[in-house]
Amino acid sequence: MSDVVDFKPKAEVEAAEQLERFIMWAKATLPKGIPHQVHAGIRWDMSSWHYSGFNGASFTALGSPRNAKQDQRRYMQCSFADFAKAFLVHRRVFQRKKDVKGVLYSLRALEKALLELTQKDDVTQVSTAVCYRAAEVIQAHWTKGNSPYVISKNIEKIIDLLNNKRLLAKPFRWKSPIRQNKTDTLKQQKKDREKKLPSPDSLRALGELFNNKLDNPVDIVVTSACALLLSQPSRVGELADVEYDPIVYMEGENDEKRMFLRWYSEKGFGATVKPVIAGMEPIVKRLIERMHSISTEARAYAAWLEDHPDEFPPHEGVPNKGLDDPLTYAEACSALKVSVSGKHSYRSKFRMNFLSSLAKKKSLGSAAQAVLNEIQDGWDTGKGKQIYVKDMIGCQGYMFDDKALITLRKLNILMREKYLPKYFPYTTAPEEGKARVKYRDALFTVYTGQLNTDGQTSLAPFGVEIAANPNRMTVQLSSSGDKKSIFERHGYKGVKVNTHAFRHELNTEMHRAGLSQLLIDAFSGRTSMGSVYNHETVEERTQAVAAVHPKTKQSSAESRLEKVRTNEPLRLRDVTELAEGSQDRVIHQTHLGLCVHNFASEPCPKMGSCLRCGNLACVKGDDEKLKNIKEERAYLQKRYSDAIAADSRGEFGASVWVVKVQNDLLKCDELIKLLENPELENGAIVWNADDGWNLTNNAAAMAGLVDPQVLEANAQTALPSLDELSAMMDEIDIEA
Repeated sequence: MSDVVDFKPKAEVEAAEQLERFIMWAKATLPKGIPHQVHAGIRWDMSSWHYSGFNGASFTALGSPRNAKQDQRRYMQCSFADFAKAFLVHRRVFQRKKDVKGVLYSLRALEKALLELTQKDDVTQVSTAVCYRAAEVIQAHWTKGNSPYVISKNIEKIIDLLNNKRLLAKPFRWKSPIRQNKTDTLKQQKKDREKKLPSPDSLRALGELFNNKLDNPVDIVVTSACALLLSQPSRVGELADVEYDPIVYMEGENDEKRMFLRWYSEKGFGATVKPVIAGMEPIVKRLIERMHSISTEARAYAAWLEDHPDEFPPHEGVPNKGLDDPLTYAEACSALKVSVSGKHSYRSKFRMNFLSSLAKKKSLGSAAQAVLNEIQDGWDTGKGKQIYVKDMIGCQGYMFDDKALITLRKLNILMREKYLPKYFPYTTAPEEGKARVKYRDALFTVYTGQLNTDGQTSLAPFGVEIAANPNRMTVQLSSSGDKKSIFERHGYKGVKVNTHAFRHELNTEMHRAGLSQLLIDAFSGRTSMGSVYNHETVEERTQAVAAVHPKTKQSSAESRLEKVRTNEPLRLRDVTELAEGSQDRVIHQTHLGLCVHNFASEPCPKMGSCLRCGNLACVKGDDEKLKNIKEERAYLQKRYSDAIAADSRGEFGASVWVVKVQNDLLKCDELIKLLENPELENGAIVWNADDGWNLTNNAAAMAGLVDPQVLEANAQTALPSLDELSAMMDEIDIEA
């Protein structure tokens, strides 16, 4: 019976074949198909790709101890691990996604559920039952915040790929049952503000430190970087691409020159110029001057390294020999700035302090690997021949028969591989269309090891780095282990902040200043809407609306308001230029019809968006209002055409306006159709449909009092009848 092979349905066979082809594609693509993103030494059979370009990619099974020794870790089953690797390669190649950890969490949960329900690691057998079990596993294993929701959403993406690539024996669609935690209540909103915005104490401390006389280079770097991040909303990782002279001036209104900074924004936005917040211009000039005093020598050194790629960096310890002349181990150690003391010989020190660390690197360049192989292959692994000297007692040393010659040319190749940053001479990884910055031109370039907390200089040989890197900034602003933060060193107890809080702070302040979300996104270097950065309270937003409410805003067009009071028809151009006046009637005219909102009770709940409001009543037979609606439609049609054209050109924010204008355009079409219907008698009221959104409902939803889905389901509420409208009109007090 052991020779009997079970029958497999055709769909399973086809899915298995597709899976095999998918994995073979990924193997062939890695690494040559992902240039500048993965290391050349990456291998498919590695249990971890963390050091090969996929940060955080360890193919361990769910529940395997994070810090366990190598022989104590549990890994994904072979077949499932192959799919997981192929999935990561596909994401990196076609979606340019660098995040790995969250996806691996989802894959581990999915594998656990698959093994439990099918006793196989065959990903073609994934089903809805497996997915729902995976969701349960996720909820049990990850409990903090919205982690279960986020991780389960990744499973949806995995299932989409399995379907699209025909890798499932029985295709299906699945949606995660895990929902986001409610975070928009007033109580939660306060917590989020405190968590995401910098505290006043941290801002005051940084300001005081920046204006003090600082001697420690690390203090100068940290305060300068923070000041730069507070001058325009940016990410700390973007500081690596800031040039040493990034300032440009552009003319604004009244021929006034404004300061801008040349900038490269992450997450797809690309190269741009960012305006410096008014009042921060002198601060930006000061921090640039301070960084110049720290980085000038390091930038010059980086320039020399780039301009002399085949030469060993000159210094006092370099022997006076040609590039290809043989060196003793003593001369090699001197050139590499390797000190020797005690019982260690120059040979052993050369091997321990230099060669061994190179051999441990996961991926080396081809030239460095060839030199390292040559030295290691020719290394005498014996105990060596004892050396005796006449008239001296005992063994004076050992002689080894090493075959490889050590030269300055070879040391130069190995030194650059060991000490220079990964993308040298550039500060960051290449990206399509990216204008990259070199270390010789970067504002925050310093020698490796130039900065530390005690003010002393402890240089690592030959290297350069970006001073304001994310790791250093995190430690300096919030401390880590035994390393004190800048606040702790200067007596600010209990103060800490993270660099991304500055970005949240500036975005929130821009909202308070009245900037549109579209403009804020462009200002911040985002390609998508960033309302998540806005931490205005409900009260602040309500006050902002009240500031432009007809009852509080003074009109600059009193003559046009007279037309409203005397019941004269308004033209569209009158209204589009009109600043709302002091209307306070329960029923009043608009350019499109009648509004039944009572401004005495609350501000306009739609913020003037009549076409989206259920309080708009259009009267059949009012030819002037119908004309205005048609003019409105023509205006919207032009805007819609412009938005479509802009979207086709890939202009920033155009897609958002396409949707908005399209909805308003459709509303106009429906109103015109009804108001021109001959079966509808003159004087009949045509009520506009409401989209459900208003300031009150929004505040209730944010406070957790109303479910937003209920609001959407009951968007169109019952509207008054014609008789009710007439009764309300009888109650109007006619002004004299």
